[in-house]
Amino acid sequence: MEPASNNEVINFMQSTISLFRHLYDHLPPLFPEEVSEKIKHALEHAETDPSVTLGEIEDSMIIFGFEAWPWNQAYKEFLASAEGLVGEHFLLPRLSLSLQEKYSEFKHFGGTLRDLHSGRPADYFILEERSELCAALVEMQVKLREYVGRELVGLGKKKYLQRVEEFIKVRDDVKKQLDGLRMLADKEQDHPTLADEIRARVRAFEYSMCHLGQEFRYDAVCRATEFFADRKCHLNRMRGIHLPVEVDFYNTNYT
Repeated sequence: MEPASNNEVINFMQSTISLFRHLYDHLPPLFPEEVSEKIKHALEHAETDPSVTLGEIEDSMIIFGFEAWPWNQAYKEFLASAEGLVGEHFLLPRLSLSLQEKYSEFKHFGGTLRDLHSGRPADYFILEERSELCAALVEMQVKLREYVGRELVGLGKKKYLQRVEEFIKVRDDVKKQLDGLRMLADKEQDHPTLADEIRARVRAFEYSMCHLGQEFRYDAVCRATEFFADRKCHLNRMRGIHLPVEVDFYNTNYT
């Protein structure tokens, strides 16, 4: 693989900084102020210091991504619940009467509000209707965030913070699993490529915690150690498979 050009590195850095900015700008309600300030300072450093490297920016994002992850997960749950309860209340007034009727038909045939976020309605609504729906969905999300924000600092605060604590336990377990994988990679002496593969998997899990990669599955983290143990057994079985078999004809026992 050819090394990235300077322009590609710059583009990667700008893209990563934009994701860092998104992480900071979308911190959920009640997120600890002292941690928020640390994220702000780290982001400003990434945006203004020309000597900062892409790796340093990613490392900062991973650190703060782990801090924000439990809060983001709890917040996403409350947003999803609110969308199911009052999403249409915010959506329908933003649709024309004809599109309200079309949406009602869409639901009659099994469609849901959640489906509008996917590509499923593409064949049901014409281009102009999809454009109107997209604009209405954006406005609906704004109103939902305002609604949930009020809920989480009010009557829903206790339940929200309980969910955050539960996700903190999940996050801490993920950290332990990743630390174990790193130790596994460091101890791997027989298969250097396997050690690199383990470290790459750890990095992918870390990226997923801070918007740098696809969202991970918790069970995938839990199964990773067993997966790589099986990979090592397979590599051990394959080792030497192409070497010629040497037979000592003088010491072979034929009896």
